[in-house]
Amino acid sequence: MCGYCYEGIMLHVVETGHRGTKGYRFSYLQESDDIKTEIQQLEDPNNPEPLIDLAFCRLYDHYFAHGFDVELFNVLQAKFGSEAVQAYLTRRQTSASAFKAELSDVNLLSDEAYWNRFITNKERILNNAMDLLNQYHDWWLLGIGKEKSEPEEQIEEFGILDHVDNTTLAEWNKFDALYPAISFALSYIINHHSDSEIIQRIALTNLENVPDTWGKDLWLQRRAMIACVERSGLAFIVDNLNQIRYELIYYVLLKSDTSPLK
Repeated sequence: MCGYCYEGIMLHVVETGHRGTKGYRFSYLQESDDIKTEIQQLEDPNNPEPLIDLAFCRLYDHYFAHGFDVELFNVLQAKFGSEAVQAYLTRRQTSASAFKAELSDVNLLSDEAYWNRFITNKERILNNAMDLLNQYHDWWLLGIGKEKSEPEEQIEEFGILDHVDNTTLAEWNKFDALYPAISFALSYIINHHSDSEIIQRIALTNLENVPDTWGKDLWLQRRAMIACVERSGLAFIVDNLNQIRYELIYYVLLKSDTSPLK
């Protein structure tokens, strides 16, 4: 199953409110307004492993949007366990992100004084966030400089030949390592610089290659699209209709409570 298939599951969840099998858990974590309850309801939270990445991404977004909330962090740590949380933080230390120091430090989410010191350095956060999002847009979405695998390499790495998904394993690993920082950066820009042009570019740029299995890159696009519509109204969709996937339009109609024009 690819990310587009999972996006279809997510749309079904948003439309119907249906809670299905364990395979739906990414949709709940991505889309629920009550992230605390959603985390508490997780069964077998560390399987698959990327669930903890997603849960942390939701926490970062909550902190940027609503401020420090140690109770929410405590819920996450209690559900996933201190061992899984420490493993997550250790993985962040090995990423090439400008935010790796913050994302690998438990104090960012558990110590209000630490969070406040971090958030006051607005120029540094803005510059690093913009650099990272521009890198993501050009490299991952447009495929500029992205390594592509040759047919024989695909057979060796994956056992199949796929003419659509020709991204190398090394590039997938790089995306997975950078993803929490990319989400972190997008949350900051949406919440504190909503007029930034990079939000629109992420919303309107469809992937050059196939999406991540769990649709993490598609989730970034949906978040950017919602931010654009919240800022400009449904006129944003009308003005850019030829660039927007139908699934995104349907998603906005399901999720948004906005006037046609602003």
